[in-house]
Amino acid sequence: MAQISVIVPVYNVENHLERCLESLCAQTLHDIEILCVNDGSTDGSRRVLAACARRDERIVVLDRENGGLSAARNTGIDAATSPLVCFLDADDRFFPQACRRIVEVLGETGADVLTFGAHPYPREAETKWLNMVLSPRDIVYESFDSALLFEEASRPFAWRTACRSDFLHRSGVRFDESLAFGEDQVFDFAIYPRSSKTVLIAEKLYEYRVSRSGSLMDRFHRNPYAMMHEHVRIIERVFADWSSLKLPDGGSCLERHASRMLSWVVEFALYDSLSLDDGAWLLIADALRPTLRSLAAPQVLAACSRGERAILNAALEGGTVFRARRRVLAVRYYLEQRGLKQGLEAVRDWLRR
Repeated sequence: MAQISVIVPVYNVENHLERCLESLCAQTLHDIEILCVNDGSTDGSRRVLAACARRDERIVVLDRENGGLSAARNTGIDAATSPLVCFLDADDRFFPQACRRIVEVLGETGADVLTFGAHPYPREAETKWLNMVLSPRDIVYESFDSALLFEEASRPFAWRTACRSDFLHRSGVRFDESLAFGEDQVFDFAIYPRSSKTVLIAEKLYEYRVSRSGSLMDRFHRNPYAMMHEHVRIIERVFADWSSLKLPDGGSCLERHASRMLSWVVEFALYDSLSLDDGAWLLIADALRPTLRSLAAPQVLAACSRGERAILNAALEGGTVFRARRRVLAVRYYLEQRGLKQGLEAVRDWLRR
């Protein structure tokens, strides 16, 4: 039995696939299982997979009808035969020591989940935000603490997380196949509260190709309303999961961390939605209102910051909140979160829109 299974979802990436698989064949740990899930590719990806599999017997090709990234990853999880699983997108690469370090760290710590660092590629595409979220610190969480999700560089990319196979099977956690994107966020919110021990390491084991032109994420970035609408669906999935996730005292994970979840809703969806036109903002606020009302008790709102409360109340009150007022809310929130210097830069950005 291999020590770790690497799940590689493949869909129409023939120009990047061989480079990706070469990084796995060159791992310093030889005893690995490489599960390539061909998700109904219509280009030459299947041909590349066959050629690579002939050269390296560790490569296993699994063919399925097109079902999306989440379905491909789930197929890989169910097919994996190793005690550990990790993920590699087919246009990215592992650094040579990646598999060895994953096996070593999970073996030494006994953790259910490991999240590691990554480098963006090409380097000129990196941003301050991307470098921050791809640079976790070295820390061990012996049990779940909401700081793991909201204060650490632990999300939103599932491909830099490795898990014990038995943990995934016991918990029943899988990727949500109904989402167009954002399945990584939902996965992160599902695994961390269920993990008995989680390890973050600063070591960068992964080379992440920043959004290809024509990719799904690239198309969503060109349509801010469609992206925020999908963010609403992600929030609904996470809230539903945390509502059903019971704690030893009988309460739900959502109730225990209500104010932090509302703060996340502001950061993840409402703040960016403030810059949409009036009609689009109204649609997003209307879609989020039932979810917000289920949690926004006075004492919960009181634990949020003033800037967060102002945006949450604007979404909760219903009716049109005109763009001029939303700009004020956005600037107030940005100043609160980032400080005066970055706040002034945000004002200039708003005025250019």
